[in-house]
Amino acid sequence: MTVGYAERASAAYRASLAGLKVAVDVQHLYQEDKPKDRGAEFSLLDGSHVYEAGLATIYAASIGHALAGRGAQVLANDPAHGIMVGHYWTRNRAANAWDANLYLACHVNAGGGQYGLAEYMVGTSGSAVGAAIASQVQADFPLLTGFRMGPIIRGQRGAVCIEAVDRWRAALLLEPFFGDSTRLEPMLATPELVRLGVSIADGIAAWYKRVGPPKAP
Repeated sequence: MTVGYAERASAAYRASLAGLKVAVDVQHLYQEDKPKDRGAEFSLLDGSHVYEAGLATIYAASIGHALAGRGAQVLANDPAHGIMVGHYWTRNRAANAWDANLYLACHVNAGGGQYGLAEYMVGTSGSAVGAAIASQVQADFPLLTGFRMGPIIRGQRGAVCIEAVDRWRAALLLEPFFGDSTRLEPMLATPELVRLGVSIADGIAAWYKRVGPPKAP
């Protein structure tokens, strides 16, 4: 029997994630050399506009809250204390120093697609957690026509977001939906973004329960 969203949110479903350390990074924001960067701008049907970073901030906060509620440790952007700010490689290395098991670079895609996307560096353990997230999010959001996994290499678009994370750690560039798809516009609502974050956290929990966090060689 398929476990529904409400059932998964119950206390009985929330298996402990103690020992798991996840860095949740809203990118585009907090760059000293690009202080006005907010990522892609999306025009909605009602004529209003939203930015990628604003949407990512909401679902990223939901991921962090859901994981912490299950006992995981979460490292999030904290510009007031200089944590997870600056160039992406600086944030990647901060996650390494913190000994993160998983690093999430949170974005929203642009280009009119109707699917979700998670990218990982070729040859790393990001593929396993990405597959677990993809399966969960696709089940929870049937508006998506699919959820794709994309292996990337240095120099390829998107690699700069995660390439400085130690290769034995799991790291993902998350673009779970397209902000400029009319079909997917309902996902831009705050309650849906919060639900998306919980769904991603559920995928992470399934990965952690099945394979455990990656270990240093």
